[in-house]
Amino acid sequence: MRAFFQELAESLEKGETVALATIVKRRGSVPREVGAKMIVHPGGAITGTVGGGCGEAEIWRSALAAIESGRPQSVYVDLTEEIALSSQGVCGGTYEVFVQPWSDNPRLAAIALPMDQYARAAEAALAKNQAVALATVIHATGPWRERLGAQMLVREDGTVTGALGFENALEPAIKDAALAALGQGVPAMTEYAGPEGSVVEVFFDPFLPRPGLIIVGGGHIAVPLAQLAASLDFEVTVIDDRASFANKERFPQASQIIVGGAEASLRGLTITPRSHLVLVTRAHSHDVAALRAVIDSQAAYIGMIGSQRRIWAVYKLLHDEGVPAEKLARVRAPIGLDLGGSAPAEIALCIMAEIVMLRRGGSGAALSDRLRGRYLARLASLDTNTEVEDDEPG
Repeated sequence: MRAFFQELAESLEKGETVALATIVKRRGSVPREVGAKMIVHPGGAITGTVGGGCGEAEIWRSALAAIESGRPQSVYVDLTEEIALSSQGVCGGTYEVFVQPWSDNPRLAAIALPMDQYARAAEAALAKNQAVALATVIHATGPWRERLGAQMLVREDGTVTGALGFENALEPAIKDAALAALGQGVPAMTEYAGPEGSVVEVFFDPFLPRPGLIIVGGGHIAVPLAQLAASLDFEVTVIDDRASFANKERFPQASQIIVGGAEASLRGLTITPRSHLVLVTRAHSHDVAALRAVIDSQAAYIGMIGSQRRIWAVYKLLHDEGVPAEKLARVRAPIGLDLGGSAPAEIALCIMAEIVMLRRGGSGAALSDRLRGRYLARLASLDTNTEVEDDEPG
């Protein structure tokens, strides 16, 4: 996301107005998630996507119009048309996109900072591995109508850049909601009541630094694991006490390579709730040393490879050192989802599949198992003219 804010800042510093299109609501099945973004430049060039197809084309045109007018607007896209071979899309849902021109708006001059300052502040926070949330007024009525498009940037340490210009009692509540969105790591929407029956909706958009994957052990599994994690936009760190294994030639994707013992190396790192630790070492003694360093950390994920005998040995040794069972229970071992593979690249896939599942709140179940019976029943009803409940998947 640093590159995203850098592009916004550089465009503004060149005197160019761009439009930022963000999905703020969705219902049913649509191509992209809430929070997906697209930057549109005056010449029509885009960065990012809000789903492609005809819906995105409509948003692109609205973004160009917003650049011309300087006023934000909401765009509603309906993808629920009847499916046929001539259909342009078959998603079956609706979504709302807020299109915000990024330029210094005279309407908000009394409360807003120059827009490039928001972008640079967000970029600087992310560079320091600090998350930020951008609070944006996306709907406003009555006396607050002119607040449409106002923005405030809230860092996870509680510091704020900018203001929305509401009464004093409301700004702290909005800041708290922004911090809550950061804690959840997902976008959120809150409606607030104002004077004379006015209402505002504020969209809270969290921007998190890249998740980290710390691989302890530079052996055969670590190589495809680092490759796959980097392709999923994880910031990769590799630790091994052998320079012949921990080097840039083996791990060109790694942001950091540490040659050293597991325990000392891990204690020298800052482990955050966005850190994921994978122990793929060559011996159980290295696993014990690594877990000593991280068992009390804030890491989102700790996984350890090994046979049942090896895993039990590690647990027993740490328990004998005084580590309680409830702490050891957070270690996911054997590591990864059961996908049936055994080659190093297949094991790496099992590990990353588990990490992604936990990060995104997935179940690990095959999506086809959930929907296959429903689809077949609906097709059978067409053959027999029997009505079945039409529970369209979302």
